[in-house]
Amino acid sequence: MMKKLSLAVIVLFSIYCKRTSAQYTEVLSLEKATEIALKNNYSIEIARNNSLIDKNNATRANAGMLPRVDATAGTVRNINDTKTTFFNGTEQNKNGAHSNSYNANVGLTWTIFDGMQMFATYDKLKQVDALGETNAKITVLTTMYDITTIYYDIVRKQREINTFKEALDISRMRVKNAANKYYVGSGSKLDLLASKVDLNADTTNLIRLEQDLKATKINLNNLLAREVTIDFTAQDTIPIDKSLTYEETRNRIMSQNPQLTAAYLNQNISKFGLKEIKANRYPTVSLNSNYSFLKSQSEVGQTLSNRNLGFNYGATASINIFNGLLQHRQEKNAAFNIKNAELFYQQVKQQLDASLNNAYNNYVNSIVLIGLEEENKEVAKQNLEITVEKYKLGNITALDLRDAQQNYLQADFRYTNAQYEAKLAEIGLKLLYGSLY
Repeated sequence: MMKKLSLAVIVLFSIYCKRTSAQYTEVLSLEKATEIALKNNYSIEIARNNSLIDKNNATRANAGMLPRVDATAGTVRNINDTKTTFFNGTEQNKNGAHSNSYNANVGLTWTIFDGMQMFATYDKLKQVDALGETNAKITVLTTMYDITTIYYDIVRKQREINTFKEALDISRMRVKNAANKYYVGSGSKLDLLASKVDLNADTTNLIRLEQDLKATKINLNNLLAREVTIDFTAQDTIPIDKSLTYEETRNRIMSQNPQLTAAYLNQNISKFGLKEIKANRYPTVSLNSNYSFLKSQSEVGQTLSNRNLGFNYGATASINIFNGLLQHRQEKNAAFNIKNAELFYQQVKQQLDASLNNAYNNYVNSIVLIGLEEENKEVAKQNLEITVEKYKLGNITALDLRDAQQNYLQADFRYTNAQYEAKLAEIGLKLLYGSLY
């Protein structure tokens, strides 16, 4: 009695543990995955930090507009053995003579004109700042695209596994039915062996699907920058936005695409770079001033103590007269950089047009395929249900059942894959205009 009671407790405890474990399996939504990635993903963090560096550099001081003030101070102490002979013939000798000097200086330098180079540099730094923000946005978008792609791949694989498990029940039923017939003498051993082979093949395929799903979950956890062994279940739907139109999508691409924005900003950066170089043709004028203090003391010599305290100011101007035609070469190269930036901008527009047409055609065709594959799935499902009933009644062979089973599996997989492909086409279009949601 006690043994039976202990066994019952163990079974109940095992069931409880399984249920408890299932209860705590994380159901991860795409929104939650996105939230985690925005907080943790390393590529996004690096891109944000680089953008902050560009923002910190976009200052008037970094462009050379503000004055520079430096302060220095120092002291020197000497101990010398001296022997001094004066013109009148007298001598002054001292061993270990001490002498001290102290100095302090505050200096200001301010470039007030440099051919407008500082203004061009400041405008250039602001464009670099905007480019840094755009590059950070590109990193976020591409990371979110990767996460969305992997997430719906997990949804697809979960659904395929569930369908395969349903089909596996039919394979088990075949084995049981073939075994019953064989042992009562109404069936052949060949049918029993064939059913076991099919069951083993289906079981192997299911294990492979589950292993593939596990690897895909690891990849998603890696993108989320969290423990890669965390198990979770994705939500079971693949929603498709069927409202995208070609004209609206193209207009949004031309106004919002981050790669196109980056190409435009690079054009501006090149133009301001030329202005910086042309500024070297003009003189540079700077104001400077110093406030200084100097004090010295000595035990020998004609002066025992000396102190200077004063202020000076002035201006300097300089201009390059000849530098081996370097100025001309730099301006010419800068003009080529501008031309290249303009050509690259046009190239990006051309590539976006090509990508849009391919992606939109794929999007439209994928939506059509969803309807066709959904219909095929329903037909294959009905056919399988009828075939199972006929098999149970003994009206058809196991081979006919196997064919119906495989047809349903393939139809269901094609339907799920059509949804997945349509989702990829949708987010591919949205990626082009810079917003996945």
